[in-house]
Amino acid sequence: MSIQLIASDIDGTFLNDQHDFDHERFQKQLDELNRRHIKFVVASGNQMAHCQEVFAGIEGDMTFVAEDGALTIEQGKILDENPIKPALLKDAIDYLMTTPEFSGAELILSSQHRAFTSMRPENPGWADSAYFYSNLTAVDHFTGISDPIYKIDTHWSELRDVRMQAGMLKRDLGDVLGSVMSGFSGIDITMPHVTKSYGLQQLQSIWKVSMDETMAFGDTQNDEAMLKHARLGYAMKNAEQEALDAANLITPLDNNDSGVMDVIDRVLNGEIQ
Repeated sequence: MSIQLIASDIDGTFLNDQHDFDHERFQKQLDELNRRHIKFVVASGNQMAHCQEVFAGIEGDMTFVAEDGALTIEQGKILDENPIKPALLKDAIDYLMTTPEFSGAELILSSQHRAFTSMRPENPGWADSAYFYSNLTAVDHFTGISDPIYKIDTHWSELRDVRMQAGMLKRDLGDVLGSVMSGFSGIDITMPHVTKSYGLQQLQSIWKVSMDETMAFGDTQNDEAMLKHARLGYAMKNAEQEALDAANLITPLDNNDSGVMDVIDRVLNGEIQ
């Protein structure tokens, strides 16, 4: 069956290490995808506002599955959303702030248009986090926040390998909340059923597109379910081991050489079906 849906992660996948991409090349690709009625989906662990900012200036039909699948928007309309239930949000924050192994972790609570963090603006990591989160706001405590929170971003500025902490979250919160490593020494916490694969399945149902007609690209553990779900699941050449293990294909080029756009060209040229 021919490809009808192409889903791509952003950081480490679609974007190069400078958080950029060839806008002119992708605009031409998107124009042709739209002409052929092939859906392009941005599937990211990032905040919705940030995802939309990354593709500002690109014109055409794109759909966004943000917050690891917790929020899906097409043409400005929310198609599906799964914020963390308030009681579970409180329990997760209490756990993260009282468990010794999570000492030193920075927390960011992500809503659609802004984010709340335990960091202070003078923190060395503030600028990096402010890139990923629109309207990043420092708070003294996380009580009293009324925005729907789709994801808790837990990350460390010094810690590079967070597999031990990720394993603890799976063990201690796995039945009530989901968690995946997201790159940049981070772990994302969402509702337990939320994954990028879940987000794609909602779209496939709406658009009447099958798994056999789906292609996906990713580079970290939070792409794992999506890569397994698609018939053509591509781990990036530069991907982490969790994504490589989940995928049945690897891109010939890495993210710094437009690896995703290279494969899209092959689809449009009829080399991949």
